[in-house]
Amino acid sequence: MPAFGDPPNYSTPRTLGLALTSILGSLAHFTLGALDYEHVSRYLGLAVMLLAGLLLVYGVLTLIRYAEAITSMQDPHARTPMYNTPHETLTYRVGVGLNALAACSAVAWAVGGELPLWHLGAGVVNVWAAYLAWLTRPVGEG
Repeated sequence: MPAFGDPPNYSTPRTLGLALTSILGSLAHFTLGALDYEHVSRYLGLAVMLLAGLLLVYGVLTLIRYAEAITSMQDPHARTPMYNTPHETLTYRVGVGLNALAACSAVAWAVGGELPLWHLGAGVVNVWAAYLAWLTRPVGEG
């Protein structure tokens, strides 16, 4: 548990970076999936687009949590506790999992698609986001 007075986990610039890179990675997979859809398996394409949609939702929700944490730090009458929330552990695990899956799918698309460097670039964004998600894990995890 963080020391009293430390900023909450969601209010750090790392969380903002995680949200923005997850959104960027998801948009890259949507775009590349639409451009390179005919050259890879239809089912792989649909699965990756679904994964990109989940990653977009994750990024937007993380961005909302960041904004809520920033604004609640200035709230003199906070209504909810900012530490040891049950979704903190799940949030970082989902972030690592979704971004790692997206990075693996980017490698698969790079092998079978016509835009390998672009797919690998999107995979690098996902690897960075997975690393940021790993760094946002609560104290005492891992």
